[in-house]
Amino acid sequence: MKYITHILLLMVAVQSLAQPHYHTQAKACVTDEGVTLRWAPTDMQSWQAGMANGYIVERFTIMKDGEILSVEDIAAQKIRTEPIKAKPVEAWEPFSDEKYVAIAAECMYGDKPDMAEAGGGFSPMMAYRRHRAQQQRFSFALYAADMSPKAAELSGLMMKDMSVSKDSKYLYKVFLAVADTIQQDTAMVFVSAGVETPMMNLQAPKVIWRDHIADLQLDLTYCGDAYTSYIFERSDNKGNSWSAISDDPTISIVPEDSHLNILNATDTLPDNNTVMQYRVYGIDCFGRKGPVSEVAEGHGAVPLTATPYIVRSEAKDNNKVEIEWIFPEEQNGSVDGFRIYRQSGPKDRLKKIMEGRDALQRTFVDNIPGMTNYYKVSAYNSETEKLMATVSYVGLVDSIPPAAPIKLVGTIDTTGIATVKWKANTESDLAGYRVYMANSLVEDFALVTPSVITDTVFTTKVNLNTLSHEIYYCVRAVDKRSNHSQPSAPLVLMRPDTIPPVAPVIEGIEEKRGRAVIRWTNSSSDDVACHVIMRREAETAYDTIATIPMSGGREVFEDKKGVEGVSYIYAVFAQDKSGNCSRVVSRNYVPSSPLRDKVNFKTRRDADGVHLSWTVVSRKQIVEYVIYRAEDDGELLPYTRTDKTDCLDSQVKVGKKYRYAIRLVYANGDESELFN
Repeated sequence: MKYITHILLLMVAVQSLAQPHYHTQAKACVTDEGVTLRWAPTDMQSWQAGMANGYIVERFTIMKDGEILSVEDIAAQKIRTEPIKAKPVEAWEPFSDEKYVAIAAECMYGDKPDMAEAGGGFSPMMAYRRHRAQQQRFSFALYAADMSPKAAELSGLMMKDMSVSKDSKYLYKVFLAVADTIQQDTAMVFVSAGVETPMMNLQAPKVIWRDHIADLQLDLTYCGDAYTSYIFERSDNKGNSWSAISDDPTISIVPEDSHLNILNATDTLPDNNTVMQYRVYGIDCFGRKGPVSEVAEGHGAVPLTATPYIVRSEAKDNNKVEIEWIFPEEQNGSVDGFRIYRQSGPKDRLKKIMEGRDALQRTFVDNIPGMTNYYKVSAYNSETEKLMATVSYVGLVDSIPPAAPIKLVGTIDTTGIATVKWKANTESDLAGYRVYMANSLVEDFALVTPSVITDTVFTTKVNLNTLSHEIYYCVRAVDKRSNHSQPSAPLVLMRPDTIPPVAPVIEGIEEKRGRAVIRWTNSSSDDVACHVIMRREAETAYDTIATIPMSGGREVFEDKKGVEGVSYIYAVFAQDKSGNCSRVVSRNYVPSSPLRDKVNFKTRRDADGVHLSWTVVSRKQIVEYVIYRAEDDGELLPYTRTDKTDCLDSQVKVGKKYRYAIRLVYANGDESELFN
């Protein structure tokens, strides 16, 4: 217990020392009467600060008559309210009969739990319980404000702005009336006063009909936070009159990390025969009722208790199976239909081959049976399924071979591993496949799989050291009664080329307009696809800078992306159509002039002073910049130092002219020339 006490004391101490950070969110609703604002704190600490200090609402006119106002006009038309606080207790009393007003009032003004135990003194456990109680008060207070506009207004969480102009657009800011030194997130809402806020349409509720029960589901995925509560209504007289299924609205409580947002409700049915209709509409946080959804109708489901049973299953013409089952007639109203399942063997997986929607159906014909068939029948409805416990067996006489395999594809890699694939046959009695190979189409194919293989992928090792470039494969399918299919269409594969091409020859590298120009003689091999150009600096890895398709005997490439003044090592190699690469040949390139630092220096003057910025191109590591300044025709003198690439000179005088320059400081302590 002492460890729990220490933890609670630590929690209280940390909370008391933590700097508060308040959070507020807001929404707006535009109607003919004006703009209504609703806001709410997002945590208990912000709620308590709001009760104590109130909220400030500021309004900015951003656009008028379709024109965006200037910054000065926006500031001139700014409207700021006095802090909006919760009304005093006496203002709540006329509305005490309203449930949500009473809930909000109790949360805000009800008795607070004491921090002391019965024996006196401070109790960490009591502090924790008080924290939990305050958290519950905060949650119920916001819930009540969402459910009742009057509760929101009395709680100081709503304001109506009737002074708006319909030809204008406004930005509202809502924030706590606390000291500027306290951090808080300001809520902002942008509205067009001439466009009324629309109400979202809801889809018809989904109804799952059970015994004397209707389970209602409404998908809120696309509704967002358009509504705070929902009213489900029902009618038992074809829509002539409607009534809510409960006295209280239904609200959605979904965890934040949930991928589903389904609102659920349940209604008790008077019987299972009366056709019931259901619809739903939403109520937003401003108290507005949304449009009524489409209607869903149906009736309760009588419990399904009986199980169907197959009484006859026989083969017809050795290519189809007729199935007949029995099921109590009195249970017809309990089922949506029947399902037929089939499996090839007693331990194989059941496969559904028919799902009927006729409660009177008692026969079915399987037009594509296998050679061995085990059948089951079930009755089902939306709640349950009753499956026959035993199976009914029907076997066919098989003398028909399977179809020849199709869609053969394959490859042979550089190590000599050949892979052949084909599309799987669909026969239910298939046993597997046999693979055959030949070096030409004029010789007989030899069997390379003595036993039947069940996979549709075959791999083998082939000889690459042969004058024959092609190798041929075909496949035959085999069923469980050893019926062999016709051979597939032959697949021809090419043995890979593993001989690299002859290396190209670099004739020279010259400098042109400050860029390196490489000239080389192409590889003499006849299967070359391209030549690859690479570049690197000393003690670095090569980067590929160009791939030149094979076109002639000699080639030229100008390196337009290389940095002027930098020495490089260039390399060229040839690559053939099989991906084999020649030996790499290289040549050094030394430019005629070394690389110099380049500085692009910019200045801009405004009311704040002179803004300086610069960009630098240098091969050296720069650690600092020294800024020089001269006033009028005076001498350039050091003004400031920085490790950034911009700065502001705010110490300028009106009527004076200023010149600036910059010097680079390198990591080794050296300094550059003066750039201006």
